[in-house]
Amino acid sequence: TSVIALISASAAQAADVIVPHEVAPTVISAPAFSWTGFYIGGQVGNFSSKVEITDPNKKDKLFSKDDTPKPSGFMGGIYAGSNMSLGNNMILGVETDAVWADREDAKTSSAKVIREDELANFKDSLKNANAVFAKDKTMDDVKQDEKHTDSLALKEKWSGATRVRIGFTAADRIMPYVAGGVSYAQVQAVSSTKVTQAADDAEIASAQLFDKTKTLVGFTLGGGVDFAMTDNVLLRAEYRYSDFGKEKFEKDGSELSYKTNDFRV
Repeated sequence: TSVIALISASAAQAADVIVPHEVAPTVISAPAFSWTGFYIGGQVGNFSSKVEITDPNKKDKLFSKDDTPKPSGFMGGIYAGSNMSLGNNMILGVETDAVWADREDAKTSSAKVIREDELANFKDSLKNANAVFAKDKTMDDVKQDEKHTDSLALKEKWSGATRVRIGFTAADRIMPYVAGGVSYAQVQAVSSTKVTQAADDAEIASAQLFDKTKTLVGFTLGGGVDFAMTDNVLLRAEYRYSDFGKEKFEKDGSELSYKTNDFRV
């Protein structure tokens, strides 16, 4: 009888035991990064240029590749824009930027013979440029078959663009994109010439033909990747090709074609 009572008491106590259930902790997901809205930033980079100088009538290049100045080097500037979502991880944006380079390159061509058919125009150029003549030399000493050496210096003062960007949010904080739009640049050109005697290379005259600054307008294409380092800080890497079109620095003069390739962060 005593044994049965003990067993019954133990069974009664076991019926009162409550086994607690573990409750899974609530997981709060961080909100996805938003690429939409206004932004502003700074940029630095390096650029190289391709320049061609041609006769607009004959389409001939007036300077060889080696004799053509090609500004290149460091640049820095700012940009600002705004993005909106197109859905399906697509982002559409508009952006404008400006960079300052102030880089110059100068080249001097090899000596060329003054031809009979260009002598009159050549003398007019010297006269209009107020040429400086060597001692005991005058315009009459500038003759057919004498030589002239031409120098040209080009400087890109600043450039910029207004572009449309289309991006794809491949990951939460990474957005590759392509971009294209209108590009513009301010370029200074300084041209000079020196006339020498064919017999002994003695100087006859020298002149600065022009020193002019023009704003060129063309198009730009490129692509890059934006990285969201924090909610408010982005890091960008970008390649850009720009064709600034052609411009005459003198009326009825040669045409200058200016193109650049650059990498920016």
